[in-house]
Amino acid sequence: MSIKSITIIFLSLIFVTVLSGCSYLTDFYIQNLTGSKKIIKINYNYHVSKAINNNPNSFVFNYENEILSPPAFRKVKNLKSLEKIEVKDSAIVLEIPPNSTTRIDKSYNGRWRYMIKSVEVDGKIFSPTELQKKTKFISNDYVYKIE
Repeated sequence: MSIKSITIIFLSLIFVTVLSGCSYLTDFYIQNLTGSKKIIKINYNYHVSKAINNNPNSFVFNYENEILSPPAFRKVKNLKSLEKIEVKDSAIVLEIPPNSTTRIDKSYNGRWRYMIKSVEVDGKIFSPTELQKKTKFISNDYVYKIE
């Protein structure tokens, strides 16, 4: 092997090592495209009620009263926050306004898929795997549409 080959391999390994530590936003949104309010229940894989008691600001569900793409949603100043209808052990119940976009989870590298056990919409329960299949992947974000 020549010195040039060894240098290329070495630099490639450094490049791969540096990039493996990168993370990127992968928020999870629900867009309510209907003209009526929707009740959703988010079931977590841990005791979310304890997490909320320890840090009440960690579970804020921001929304806007219009259908927005994730990049447009992030540009909005002064997002509104949904009231939690019920917080119970490992579940949160929310009321999603009609014709709105709600950020359900703000995460990195798709972490929401491991933190959320299921989401119930209109009595239908979806696992993260099912949700991921039914969502649109837009700018590294996941958008589930209630139609």
